Formats: sequence, structure tokens, C-alpha cells
Amino acid sequence: MEIKNLHKHLKKAASSFDSRPILKCVHFDKDGSIAVTDSHRLLLIKDFHEHTEEFNQDLTTMELKKENYPDVSRLIPDKFSTEVIISLSILIRVMKALGTSKDEFVKWELSDNQINFSNNSDAQIYGGPVNIAVNANVKGEKIKISFNARYIKECCEFFIDAKERYAVDNVTIKMQDPTRPVVFSIDESKHIYLVTPVRTS
Repeated sequence: MEIKNLHKHLKKAASSFDSRPILKCVHFDKDGSIAVTDSHRLLLIKDFHEHTEEFNQDLTTMELKKENYPDVSRLIPDKFSTEVIISLSILIRVMKALGTSKDEFVKWELSDNQINFSNNSDAQIYGGPVNIAVNANVKGEKIKISFNARYIKECCEFFIDAKERYAVDNVTIKMQDPTRPVVFSIDESKHIYLVTPVRTS
């Protein structure tokens, strides 16, 4: 299975801290999936390999590690109150426009058939929020939620490389509430990117 720039995407989603070295690894599960997490987000690809035993591989040194990897299946919610379908190319453009700093938070306000995006930096510079409204298919509870823009941008970049297309694809986003991890997926959930929201005032 070929995914453009796969190692780069895996390394971005892994931890860069030495305090939990196992999170600097990609986990090969015996069910054929691979997963990597930094505890704030998770990248999971199903039906990726045919190994029958589990192992971990350090993404920097490429060494195999025997330590136990976290059970990432416990991180993925099984119930959702909201489902959003939005253009992948539009979402990444919005995140690039509003992600004006490395750890910029972008607020999403969901309504019928639309998401209103705004960030903190522009509100401080211009004395009020700068909003970007985007059409989307929104089903279920209309919630307000915030994310690190960099995480969403890198999620979109992974999906673009996984699909090897750009403007024609949508991403499905499933949410439970503004504090629980949110699941981004394409290809009927073969590729999953989970992102934990941030709390903002």
C-alpha cells in the first residue's frame, strides 16, 4: 500500500518528547493496522500490512521496540452526536488562513449546512473575530468546538496524500461533544485521524 510521504505524516503525528519513548514509534497491530499517537491526536490506517505479530518501530532510528503500545482502540469514541461532511480542499485552506501561529486555536461554530470558523489572533489584532463561513453538510447537534489549527491542517495533508487527489474529495467528521476526541475519516474509515479538541474561553 503506497501513501505519498507516509513516513513524514507518521512522524508528525508521533510524540517528539523523550519522556514517553514508545510514543515516538509506529505500532504495527496483528489486525493489519498501523497507528501512531502523541496523546493529542491519533493516525490509524487499517488493512495496511500482513504481519501476524505486534511490534513497534521507532520513526527516527527505525529500531524495533518491545514495549507495550497504548491501546489506541480505547481512544476512538463509538457514539457521536454530530456528523459533518466538508470539502477537504476548503477545510485545509481555512486552516492555513486562520492558523497564523504554530499553536493557533480555531473555533468552529456549527449550524445548519454551514461552519463558521474564527481564530484568537485575529480577534486580538482587529478587536473582534475574523470569521470564515463555509458550506458543509451538518447532521445532529450543532455544537461549538475548538482545535489546534496545525493538527487539522496536517490531518488534511495526510488525507490528500492518501487519496492522491485534491479538490474532489470530502472528509467525514464525527463528534460527540466539545471535549471528546473527534474522528476525521475518508475511504469509509480505512484512514482515520483522531484529534482532541482544545478548551477555550
